[in-house]
Amino acid sequence: MGNKWSWEITEAGRPGMSGDIAKLFRHQELKAPGVFALDAPSAAATLLAREVIQNSWDAARELRRTHKYLPRFEITFRFRCLAGIEKRSLVDTLDLRSLAERVSAIDRSKIGLAPRDCLNSLDTDEPLDVLEITEAAASGMYGPWDQDRSHMYRALLSLGFTQKFSGAGGSYGYGKAGLINGSRIRSVVAYSCFCERDDDPGVTRRFLGVTYWGSHDYQGINHLGLASFSQGSAGAIRPFENEDADRIAAQLGLDPRTPDNPEDLGTTFLLIDTPIKPKDLVRAIERSWWPAILEGDFIATVVDYDGSTLAPRPRKDPVLRTFIDAWELAVGRSAPGENEYAATILDLNDEPAGKIGLVSDPKGWSYADHLVGPSDEEVSHRSLVALTRSPRMVVEYLDAGRTPPYVRGVFIADPRIDDLLRQTEPKAHDSWRTKAEEGEVAPEALAVAGYVVKKIKERVANFRNKIKPRTPPPEDINLPFFNDIMRRMMAGMAKGTPQPVPENRPLSIRLDYAPREAPVPGLVQVAGSVSYSLSERFKGEEARVVVTITYRFIEDDRLGDHARLSITAPPGFLSIDGEGRFRGVLRRDEEARFTFVSDPYDPNWSGRLTVNGEILSATAEQRASE
Repeated sequence: MGNKWSWEITEAGRPGMSGDIAKLFRHQELKAPGVFALDAPSAAATLLAREVIQNSWDAARELRRTHKYLPRFEITFRFRCLAGIEKRSLVDTLDLRSLAERVSAIDRSKIGLAPRDCLNSLDTDEPLDVLEITEAAASGMYGPWDQDRSHMYRALLSLGFTQKFSGAGGSYGYGKAGLINGSRIRSVVAYSCFCERDDDPGVTRRFLGVTYWGSHDYQGINHLGLASFSQGSAGAIRPFENEDADRIAAQLGLDPRTPDNPEDLGTTFLLIDTPIKPKDLVRAIERSWWPAILEGDFIATVVDYDGSTLAPRPRKDPVLRTFIDAWELAVGRSAPGENEYAATILDLNDEPAGKIGLVSDPKGWSYADHLVGPSDEEVSHRSLVALTRSPRMVVEYLDAGRTPPYVRGVFIADPRIDDLLRQTEPKAHDSWRTKAEEGEVAPEALAVAGYVVKKIKERVANFRNKIKPRTPPPEDINLPFFNDIMRRMMAGMAKGTPQPVPENRPLSIRLDYAPREAPVPGLVQVAGSVSYSLSERFKGEEARVVVTITYRFIEDDRLGDHARLSITAPPGFLSIDGEGRFRGVLRRDEEARFTFVSDPYDPNWSGRLTVNGEILSATAEQRASE
């Protein structure tokens, strides 16, 4: 068919895969704990920065395993606004009108597209925004196309392949979700250059375009939603190769590549109609990749629509600067000063599991309750530790505590356990899981991740205890408010104060709880149960109720931050907001029993458990609280 889109059809007896691969991340929670919730980059920018750079960096690291003398890997994100002849050339070359014709006949929402995109305005003067992503000095998508060793096939047309070298950042398949979310019409173009190989003689460049829509019916035929722009056809996709690949790339305004130049080895991606903003992408790169940028592993550059260069500068971010300080401690470039900590964490065999560095700011953010962002959004502080391994992407900013003093730090995994930790990461590579479905992750990998996370939290707890101000001796404690009350009582001013009259409560609440030692040494947690039932005062056989169970720390004689409770509700009660509120039905002579346990916390903190119950549609006199 030549330069046309070929759509895969649903056919009995053949494997099928919906083209709407981006939905794999549609409900993926993007973690931005504590201070990182302020001015957080968009989900699309974050996914692109993490997944695309990770796959490209893996390709560059792979090339360096076989080639010693190579320039430093670079990845450039160039935003281009196409108008006039440039826009018409791209529309004609990629046959976008055929996509517009198809989408006009189907339900956009069912195939993963928004109500409007560039397909609504191909023949107008409205500019078309594209994002060009260029690798320099990477391996490229090599491998014979007719075999499963083709990296282009794995990267663009497969899902779930994991055959990457030990210590790689990700796995084949899910990186494409980052690319897809960078195009409003879900269309991605790849132009790749690689060294000639014995199993793929005569080929050094390939070009392939793929559109990823959800399955749909078109002209009476059911299609998978996957379309290829190639010299093949549906069911027999074959990328353009060598000079043909160069020709199509040139028509799209992409710079030519040659295998004779090491800097040309790698892939150029073109994302059509991108929703991503340049500055948003810079911020996402900084937050996820500052360790690699700090160590000079590669150069990441963003070129704005006006041609100006926006290079990530993590050292200029005051929050990231604190994590960079912790990194310098962990790698030994600086010695721990006052209110700082650095150490090597050993595994059960007394072998290195990794290095940790922690920093604090007792006169600043370590004791700040909340932060307010530029849009007046307010977020709570956390103690956070950046988890990293050999690719030097921040896997996660681990929430290691929710009470002051807050600390920040870095954990750098030892190469010995690098691959085990990688096995525990979910498809978004944003945590080291300690639990998984049976058979999903090797037990030894889960055990290593669990041990590492536990040790990190222990070191954070110990460090927080060390920097916490010491409690003064009793004779030095002055409590003006308490002293004033005692003086008034001794003077008889408090005589005759009436006692509160108990309410006629329609709900009975029975509470049983106590603090106990937590699984983490040196920490405690509160655990217990609360039971609700209809009292004799309530007239009726059943009632719809809302109950609340919370635990808050006491700070400066006032209720402070909430301590997170893991609450198990009885059958029939559903969580309302995930903050300890539940709705359900209470019946006469039945009891609804909730059990709860808090996250581990420092024993120097005291807290207050509050339980409430309210009958819906009841009068104010029918409310109960304890």
